[in-house]
Amino acid sequence: MASASAPPAALSAEQAKVVLAEVIQAFSAPENAVRMDEARDNACNDMGKMLQFVLPVATQIQQEVIKAYGFSCDGEGGSDEGWRGVGPREGAGSLGP
Repeated sequence: MASASAPPAALSAEQAKVVLAEVIQAFSAPENAVRMDEARDNACNDMGKMLQFVLPVATQIQQEVIKAYGFSCDGEGGSDEGWRGVGPREGAGSLGP
C-alpha cells in the first residue's frame, strides 16, 4: 500500500553528492563507528548474520542523514524514491552488467 505523504523532491547530481558525503561522514562519526563495529562483531563474519546485524545499523545511520532532505524512512516508497534518476546514464560506462 502506498504512503499518502508527498514524494520527496528529486535531487540534482550535485545535491546527491552532498548527501552522499554527509552519509559517509556519518559512518565516520565515533558513535556510529562503534555501532558498526559491534554489529560486525555480532555477525562473526557470517553473511546471513551480516544481513541480520550490520545492514539494519547501516540503514539507520544513512536514514538519520537523508531524512533531513525530505526522504521517508517508513519503508513505504522507501528512502530511495528521490534517488531515481541519480546515477550513471545509459552508455556512461557504468560498472554493472
